[in-house]
Amino acid sequence: MTVTLHAADRGEIVGRQVSHVTEDGTGRDLGCTETLSLRETHGTSMVVEAVSSTPTDPSADVVCVRGNLHTLAKTGTDTLTLGNEGRQTTGSPSRLTRSS
Repeated sequence: MTVTLHAADRGEIVGRQVSHVTEDGTGRDLGCTETLSLRETHGTSMVVEAVSSTPTDPSADVVCVRGNLHTLAKTGTDTLTLGNEGRQTTGSPSRLTRSS
């Protein structure tokens, strides 16, 4: 999973997340790519909403839904903890680390 964020005000697009979920047996990518809107902030955490969601692999027969809520909390200089407010794919990471 890759999450890209930039500065935004509440209600604006704050970034996107791209997930790659490999299906056992077929190797198909069943991940989704979401455009994220900033819903709220609380100190060092924020809630984002997927305002659009499409299959990461356009040829995959995957239904990606918008409206997913995710909580991101800064837990270190280069680390975010990812919480969910509803649906989250089994095996999703609970911690994200800055790569560059």
